[in-house]
Amino acid sequence: PDRHGSGAMADLAPQEAELSPGLLPFALNRLMAAWNARLAARLADIGLSFPQWRVLLACVRAGGPLTIVELSERTLVPHSTLSRQLTEMERLGLVARGPAEDGRAVSIRLTEAGLARYRAALPLAEAETEAGLARLSAAERALLADLVARMGEQVRGA
Repeated sequence: PDRHGSGAMADLAPQEAELSPGLLPFALNRLMAAWNARLAARLADIGLSFPQWRVLLACVRAGGPLTIVELSERTLVPHSTLSRQLTEMERLGLVARGPAEDGRAVSIRLTEAGLARYRAALPLAEAETEAGLARLSAAERALLADLVARMGEQVRGA
């Protein structure tokens, strides 16, 4: 495989038993790990790590500052790990820390440099999304999006 992991998805060919309902979460986890690894390789080409991408994406989607706790929830990164990562991102000028509105927590906001890096990475993420979905028809893509949304609601207890 090339450094973008073109062979990574082929390595996933799950055994039939792996796709049984009891093991489907495991198969999905493996799929997402491989898909994320492919994106991580593309992001590395522009000097951005996958964890940094997740922070930038969460900040852009929030549309405003987030506390570290909120950012941890949105990125699924433990608070302690995220705190170290944010220190590096702040050093790189991608994010800035400041007091949260209530003054009791630290707020993280995206800088202009962070927004520019997000904009540079977005086409790579979109291309990797397209590559991962390439074998699905428009109807299958819509169905997949609906199924993922409904599964997410169920798992979150919504």
